[in-house]
Amino acid sequence: MSTKHHTILTPEIARQKRDQLMQDGFCVVPGVLHGEMLDKVCRFTNDFLDEHPVDPRHRYQGSDFHIMAERVWATSQNKRPYHSPIVDELLDLQEAHEACTALQLEGMQSHGTIIILNKPAYGPPLYWHQDNMQWNHPKSALPWPTQIFLSYYLVDTTRENGCLRVIPGTHRKRLSLHDLLPAAHGPEIQAADDSHPAFMTHPDEIDICVSAGDLVIADARVLHAAWPNRTNQRRPLVLLWWSVFPFPTVPSWWEGEIPDAVHTDPNAIYEATRMPGKYLK
Repeated sequence: MSTKHHTILTPEIARQKRDQLMQDGFCVVPGVLHGEMLDKVCRFTNDFLDEHPVDPRHRYQGSDFHIMAERVWATSQNKRPYHSPIVDELLDLQEAHEACTALQLEGMQSHGTIIILNKPAYGPPLYWHQDNMQWNHPKSALPWPTQIFLSYYLVDTTRENGCLRVIPGTHRKRLSLHDLLPAAHGPEIQAADDSHPAFMTHPDEIDICVSAGDLVIADARVLHAAWPNRTNQRRPLVLLWWSVFPFPTVPSWWEGEIPDAVHTDPNAIYEATRMPGKYLK
C-alpha cells in the first residue's frame, strides 16, 4: 500500500462531513483510494466482471457479486463462492480508517465482504431504494446510523455514465415515495420496467458525481438510485458494509437529547423487514 496520503481531513472539514452524514444521510471523502491500490482494485474488478456473466435479475443493479475477505472465508461456516486477499486489503485500507476515525464513526465492525456493483455500457438505471433491513427495530429511529456503506467508484462519475442519486434526509424523513417502493432488490422490483415509480425523478434529489477513488459514506436508510449509463464504458464500484455505533451505544460526541429508542431492550428480537414502518416519521 502506498504510504503517500491524499486524504487530509482537518477537524473542521471532518466535523462538516460528519454533520452531513447525520443530516443528509451521506457524505463524500475525496481521494481515499488512490495510486497503486486504486489501479489494483480496478484491475481486479474489471477482470472479475470480464469473467463472470451477470444474472439477468440483477440488470438494474448491474451486478451483485459478493466477495469475501480471505480471513473471513477461512473461518466461515457459510463460505461464499468468491474470496480474494484484495478484500482484506480494502477492509484494512489505512486511509479509509483514518477518514472514519476523523468523522468519529465509532464501534465500526466490518461485514467481511465487498460487493462489486457495475453499471455496464448502456446499462439501465437503478431504482430508488434504501438498504435498511431492520425497520421493526427501534434503532431505525435513531438520529445516527447503525449500518453504513462505504463505496469506492473506480471511474469518474457523471450523470452521463450513471452517477449516484440521493434524496437527502430520507434516512429519517418519510416521503410519499417510500410507500410506492417494493422491497429493495426483491422479485417485484426486479421484474418491473422503468415506468414504475421507483424510477421517477424527485424534486429533492441530487446527483453525487465523484472522481475515481473517492469514498462515498452513506446511511443504509437513505433513499438512493443511479442514472442509466449512456456511454460505451462500464461504471464499476466496490461497496463495503459496516456496522457502526452498536445499539444501544450513544456516540461519544452526541450533544442532543437521548432518544427513547436507546432505552429499549438491546436483546429483544424483531422481525427483519426492508419496508419502513413506524420508526420512519
